Amino acid sequence: MNKFTIVHLSDPQLTAAAVEPQYHQQVPPIEKLQQIFDDVLAHQIAPDLIVIGGDLMQNGTGQDYAKLRAYLNEQAERLQAPIQVILGDQDDREAFNAGYLSQAHQPYYAYKQMYQNMDFYFLDSKWEANKEAGWLDREQLDWLNKNLHIAPRRRAFIFLHHPLDAPALRSMRYALLQNNRELLAILHGHNIGGIFTGHLHFGASYLVDNTIPVTTVGSATTYINCQDPHYHEVHDAINYNVITIQRGMASVTNHPLYLGQTVIDTITIGNTGFAKHRPRLTGSRRVVNEPFL
Repeated sequence: MNKFTIVHLSDPQLTAAAVEPQYHQQVPPIEKLQQIFDDVLAHQIAPDLIVIGGDLMQNGTGQDYAKLRAYLNEQAERLQAPIQVILGDQDDREAFNAGYLSQAHQPYYAYKQMYQNMDFYFLDSKWEANKEAGWLDREQLDWLNKNLHIAPRRRAFIFLHHPLDAPALRSMRYALLQNNRELLAILHGHNIGGIFTGHLHFGASYLVDNTIPVTTVGSATTYINCQDPHYHEVHDAINYNVITIQRGMASVTNHPLYLGQTVIDTITIGNTGFAKHRPRLTGSRRVVNEPFL
């Protein structure tokens, strides 16, 4: 199997021109995102795929998402690699559907693609009822389960916005995927090569289910120091990962482009545990499984 290279970044958190970024950033988010694309080109990384792992925009309208798609299409052509996106907790689903997909009333955006006899799953963990935590709907889990059983021997890699639970992230459970057990029950016994996430604004690597590696990429816009569970410090930052897959094995290299020493914002956290009220795993909603490129 030939080497397959993925550029993985997350949380660009772009804003419209008239909207202030969430944090007091010294460099506009769009300039940070452009620096990543420029760095990929300058260092001749030549990715086969680029994945933007959610939190694409803050307070984005349909028009904003349409402009984002046009911009990403330009970058994809420039870098000669398709750019795939998933939704994060800060994305507006209706605006994304209307502006980015030119579709309406899609309950979530999940899809599957095959490259070099490998399956790549892009899941939608945005939970409408909660602005921070993640959730995978029953219908999406059923769709994933069905597709994994179609090709049980094929190596599969999964991208979603929210990380899975781990001992080191115990104080971050309010921000993680809330139905980890249901997802792991579906993945158990399948040929899973790795799970790649974002959301935390710092990098992390760990195992789930004793065998599946999870890698969380640092943010494209900020670094958040979460050592104090109830008081987080925000720094300007630019970060992305390069995932190299060869013979079904993935290795990850971190590419930090900038880390500001000044604390530009602070975040106060109350309850650090899992959400108390979770939806039932029922429903009959349709899954979107068509990529945008």
